[in-house]
Amino acid sequence: MTVKIRSAIGFAAVLILACGVAYAADAVGLVDSQKIMFQHPKFDEASKILIFFSRSVEGNLALVLEREKDPERRRILMNYSAQVSEFAELDRAISAEADLGKKEKLWEDRQRKLSAFEAGLMGAIYEDCMEAIKTVMTLKKMTVLIELDSAYYGGTEVTEDVIQQLKKIRR
Repeated sequence: MTVKIRSAIGFAAVLILACGVAYAADAVGLVDSQKIMFQHPKFDEASKILIFFSRSVEGNLALVLEREKDPERRRILMNYSAQVSEFAELDRAISAEADLGKKEKLWEDRQRKLSAFEAGLMGAIYEDCMEAIKTVMTLKKMTVLIELDSAYYGGTEVTEDVIQQLKKIRR
């Protein structure tokens, strides 16, 4: 055998041995993070309110509530009454602006505010999910966690365990 072939075989042996040692030392967990986020108790409400604010808000809070017939959506809107008023004011300013340049700047401001609002809503949900994941990892003595779709072989799927832990977290 040539030196190159022996070196390649030696490297492969070391790599296989190292992978075996890493596997033995690390307990690998697998999760479907999207499924976990969708199971958060406040995910549906956050989605509904973000859909509402992604459209133009016409009128003041009283008018918006008067038009809304679904009691669940009315309750959600009441929880975000300050934001309803803020976005309604922005939308009135956009509609009233004749200058296209200023209108575009107002629209960009609205989109920035919507993005910040979304980050606040989803950030709290994400933090709860991470807390549930960390708890499950600790309970199961896991040191590595990867996305389920990224794994080819091995690991222990803990998505349902995380969802059960998430249900215990109430904010």
